Amino acid sequence: MRREQKIALAKKLYILGNSIDSVAKQLEVSKRTIQNYKAEAKKQNDNWDKQRVNSMLNKTDQKIYKNFLEYMNDFLVEIKEDTKLSTEVRIEKISQLGDAFSKMKKIAYTEDPEIFKHGIIKETLKTLILGAKNSFKKECLEELISLIDSMQEELTNVSI
Repeated sequence: MRREQKIALAKKLYILGNSIDSVAKQLEVSKRTIQNYKAEAKKQNDNWDKQRVNSMLNKTDQKIYKNFLEYMNDFLVEIKEDTKLSTEVRIEKISQLGDAFSKMKKIAYTEDPEIFKHGIIKETLKTLILGAKNSFKKECLEELISLIDSMQEELTNVSI
């Protein structure tokens, strides 16, 4: 295997989460050789450690998004199934989902803000409307639609 190929493979293995020792053993080179590859790459603005962290964050972010959407769904089911809730309480609970959404913006700092913003807004609205359409009173849905209409410009200009 040529040196360039070893370096590329070492980088890939390291970014995927293998330790320097493990990469060295797999490529049958010394630990110091892998460290030298990393150092050379860093001098050329190819930071393996940063790429490794970003790779791990992306995996973590997917779990966080999935958990967040599951939380939203569970919360809506809870609102839907509690027939004793008044329209006002239902609206308050839906606004609590909005609060949870605003907390999710902290994650956006590791993502592309535009993709994050539009994806979460779309999923939030979709989940709210689908969860509400068959179970909420007409006035609650009208209030929700009115709220979304009044916030259209804000939703398109969300800054994260």
